Amino acid sequence: MPQVVIVGAGLTGLSAAYHFEELGFSDYLLVEREDEVGGLARTLELDGFAFDYSIHILYTADPYAGELLQRLLDGNLVRQARRSFCYSRGVYTEYPYQAHTFGLPAEVIADNILGLVEAIYDRDAAAPRNFEEWIERTFGRGIARHFMLPYNRRVWAWDLAEMGFDWIAERVPRPRLEDVILGALQPPTQAYGPNREFWYPERGGIEALPRALAREIPASRLRLETRVTAIDLEAKRLTLDGGETLAYERLISTLPLPRLLALAGARALDDERVRAALRRLQHNVVHTVNIGLRGATLADDALRHWVYLPEERTVFHRISYPHRFSASMAPPGCCSIQAEISTSQKRPLERATLVAQTLEGLVDIGLLDAREARPAAEGGRVLVANIHTLDPAYIIYHLEHRADLATLEAFVAAHDVHSRGRFGQWEYFNMDHSILSGRDAAHALSGSSS
Repeated sequence: MPQVVIVGAGLTGLSAAYHFEELGFSDYLLVEREDEVGGLARTLELDGFAFDYSIHILYTADPYAGELLQRLLDGNLVRQARRSFCYSRGVYTEYPYQAHTFGLPAEVIADNILGLVEAIYDRDAAAPRNFEEWIERTFGRGIARHFMLPYNRRVWAWDLAEMGFDWIAERVPRPRLEDVILGALQPPTQAYGPNREFWYPERGGIEALPRALAREIPASRLRLETRVTAIDLEAKRLTLDGGETLAYERLISTLPLPRLLALAGARALDDERVRAALRRLQHNVVHTVNIGLRGATLADDALRHWVYLPEERTVFHRISYPHRFSASMAPPGCCSIQAEISTSQKRPLERATLVAQTLEGLVDIGLLDAREARPAAEGGRVLVANIHTLDPAYIIYHLEHRADLATLEAFVAAHDVHSRGRFGQWEYFNMDHSILSGRDAAHALSGSSS
């Protein structure tokens, strides 16, 4: 019986195993239901094109995480200056929208600036109660109306008045008023945000990262195609598909928190507070439509990495260009586009129509013409048109998020279960956060300090 079982070989589970090895702790087993490691940090190979499960870039403010990424991907990392844009009113403006409105219609710019001034100097404004109010209080009604509210409704596929905002931290740049005014009068002179520079693997797509972690884990301590079908919290025993059982002393779970508790069955759901907290957990689903094109150029000739789209004229809220992250992501003489579409119970869309709607949207915004959007066999440019679904994708920060998480975390911790990672902790984690979460679990369970 291994002392520790890790469930899930995404970045968090792989990081936990990697750090156990670094600490000289070998009494563990990592199990993964798929036939490959990586979780959400995987890369699809489609007729010579490569598409990450969704857009992924590597950046971190944590010195250790930065050093680890460079060590793991030594010789396979390229540093790039971010080229991201917003597209609204038929105009591309540099990200972030709130700091760079030069080129938009004059009435939009005036509305944005006046709204921000009112928000800054309205000393009688009540404190925001939800994410929607936070946007309006922070950026003013103009920026909220023209970009922030419509974009966030599309990316979250949720009612923003039902979401909290304590998670926002440094994710949304908040430029000074003078910078907003300058950004309306002239082209951008500075970049904002923690990802203004990022790394990306030269070869292998983002899956190069989990593969690098997996290479440091002995094959005897990693079991693929091993699905957990039940968890007995009292007996500390997993049931695997096929009926095999696996005992443990302590468990690191990277499963989505609702899935973990469902596998625990009646023991977890006997507690009314746990049931109530669990009912309130919500997430959205993201569909990525992957388009591989014949020809190396697009009507978009600005070499953009990705673009945010707040308007309902397209079904997708963001597009990115994988071939611009690395030339290895597309065959020679070809290019690629990935479109992201969020859905939920509040924004249901028919999956079967999304590829066609994406191609229509690319024509509508001028990236392709109608002829180019046809399959290559019919005289068009489309060599690959694929859809991939992430479910769950983003967790929804409902208004009782912190209190409910505290209830659920206390319950699992009382049973020697360490629920870790993006979905195990039910947080908006980037890849570096997931890696650090696995590291911290390994240090805690091996008795070492991080």
